[in-house]
Amino acid sequence: MQQFASTADAENPGRQLNGKPQAGAARRALGDIGNLGNTLAQKVQGGKDGEKGRTGVLTRRAAAQLMAVGGPTNDSQGTDSWGTRPRASLRPRDGNVPVVSSAAPAPPIEAMAELRRASLGPHIDDADKNDPLAACPFIPHMMSFYKRTEPKVRVADNYMSNQCDINDKMRAILIDWLVDVHIKFKLMPETLYLTVNLIDRFLEAKQVTRKHLQLVGVTAMLVASKYEEIWAPEVRDFVYISDRAYNRDQILNMEKIMLNVLRFNLTVPTHLHFMQRFLKAAGVAENQEIVAYATYLVELALPDYSMLKFNYSKIAASAVSAACSAYGRDPVPRALLRHSGYNEPSLRDCVDALDLLYSKAPTASLTAVYKKFSAEKYHNVANRDVPTRLSDAHMDA
Repeated sequence: MQQFASTADAENPGRQLNGKPQAGAARRALGDIGNLGNTLAQKVQGGKDGEKGRTGVLTRRAAAQLMAVGGPTNDSQGTDSWGTRPRASLRPRDGNVPVVSSAAPAPPIEAMAELRRASLGPHIDDADKNDPLAACPFIPHMMSFYKRTEPKVRVADNYMSNQCDINDKMRAILIDWLVDVHIKFKLMPETLYLTVNLIDRFLEAKQVTRKHLQLVGVTAMLVASKYEEIWAPEVRDFVYISDRAYNRDQILNMEKIMLNVLRFNLTVPTHLHFMQRFLKAAGVAENQEIVAYATYLVELALPDYSMLKFNYSKIAASAVSAACSAYGRDPVPRALLRHSGYNEPSLRDCVDALDLLYSKAPTASLTAVYKKFSAEKYHNVANRDVPTRLSDAHMDA
């Protein structure tokens, strides 16, 4: 305690001596600013008596305090705040060397990303970026999810070989009939595509007799309607539309079986998810005739069992490309290839298959899709005069 007191008294001579005030200059409660500065300078430069102090590094805090109280800098003598000259090994700053400041431009990675986006041209979502309903910030993540999920929910293109009592022709008849049911109930397009997906996934996992194939179809449409529609048809509507071949309990029981077999996984990408995006990428989403034509080609592929060898995204990209070609547009715009992930040669086999379906549609035995797109509502695209080979026009354009 005595040592502490002596130290305190040495730093503050006017404090007290033996309990009595010592004579000296009057001090304010927080100390005299001038005395504080002098004391700090004495500490830094060698003590209160001006004796030579020990050398060392001036801390940042002490330097800031010294500058605040106007301490000596000795700049006029070419020395630093310690009173020593700079080392001779330190070279003066080169005036040509750029100095990085807080106002420097963006980092190189961000700058390169901006240049890359500029080279790709306007983004396809720029027109809708201010529309909150378009959900533009989430679309890339959604499409990435669809592309990752597509292989997981795709059925084998030969799954019908595991069925003993039904075949691909019966499947085609069922889907053709469901197209008419879909029109009759005035359902959303998403419902039809999801219905076909549920049927294929169920038939791949479970054997079905021909007696219950139609039951599988109406149940799949019931489930898809509940998932996609605001006002889904009731069970009695499906009992009526199937000519009372099945009763209410049979449909509800099949619904439980189907959902358990599919593990309630109903959030799957379909042709429509990809086609809507690719139409926008091709810049033709506002052209109703091209949209109807591409949709017609995709729906022609729904009943055809051989089209299961193609991914939904490939069918959608091929349909959009063929539709653009049929209406004199660029069949393979760069944005379409970039967003679809396919190149021009990889689409040729699928375009050939769509061309064959298109040419056979007017004389085919299953005509639900053809009649649907022969109506004025769909601009009669089923009867449009197009080149003999869509794929030839597609590749020669």
